[in-house]
Amino acid sequence: MKKLYMMAMGFASLFCIAQQTISFENSENFNLGTIHNQNGWEVTLNGNNQPIQNQAISNEFASAGNQSLKIAVDPDEDYGWFPIFGAAKELSPSLNYNNLNLEFDVFISELEGSTFEFGTYGIVADEFVPVFVYSFNYTGNLELVSSADYDYQNANFTWEANKWYKLKVEIRENSIKYYIDGNLVFTGENFSKTNIEGLNFVHDNFGGAAYIDNIKLNNVELSVQSIKNKKLVTYPNPVKDILKIEIPQGEKIASIEVYNVVGQKVAQFADQKEISLYSLKSGLYIVKVLTDKESTYTTKIIKE
Repeated sequence: MKKLYMMAMGFASLFCIAQQTISFENSENFNLGTIHNQNGWEVTLNGNNQPIQNQAISNEFASAGNQSLKIAVDPDEDYGWFPIFGAAKELSPSLNYNNLNLEFDVFISELEGSTFEFGTYGIVADEFVPVFVYSFNYTGNLELVSSADYDYQNANFTWEANKWYKLKVEIRENSIKYYIDGNLVFTGENFSKTNIEGLNFVHDNFGGAAYIDNIKLNNVELSVQSIKNKKLVTYPNPVKDILKIEIPQGEKIASIEVYNVVGQKVAQFADQKEISLYSLKSGLYIVKVLTDKESTYTTKIIKE
């Protein structure tokens, strides 16, 4: 099974825009402290289903303005074998992979600490896959994810600590070009060919901190996203307690699974058309319905 990365909370939108900018300033309604639940951002949850520490809006460093997103080690958590700790945000509506330029600035505090990864994800056949990922290895080597199975390609670039880098990707139907400070460092295949569902900034919790700032989504055509899809209907949405579920005629619900924004299963139900979500916290969830015909349907719901 492909390595599962984080998802983040978001809200559906019914309009298209030419550019988005996120610089984590007070003027954008970001406040110092944990970024969890600020403007649709979510933080990795620990074993007690609580957001980990030190993934926050910070005024320590910024490439634009006064604030940035800081992802750093949580001393109460063990290190990971791969980067899964950090913050993420779903982008609603999703971004069209055929023509998208994405830029953001990063600053890493030390070498020989954590490996930090900055990228985006999509969904293919109900699995989360990378669309592009810059991997700043703790040794100073820069690697790029080159497949949906998280294979890595050496970019032949050495990064330095305590320095801002401007990252840019140009995503087209068949290719992705990776830039650092305006210089092309690698051209790779657009292997996933899927719309971008979210941003994902993570580390493996070994040491140090990274700062992300001045995110720009340029010249994009955004695909309109709906909370309903053609095969599975869930309502009301947003939901306070009882969620009603309808599937195509001729099929029977076998089981229902509910996942939180970091891919953890938080609830499971048997063959019923109404489920109670009263005990869940407010936020975005993925509802996965399995049927007696071995079909699988998924949709996003918002719990008030």
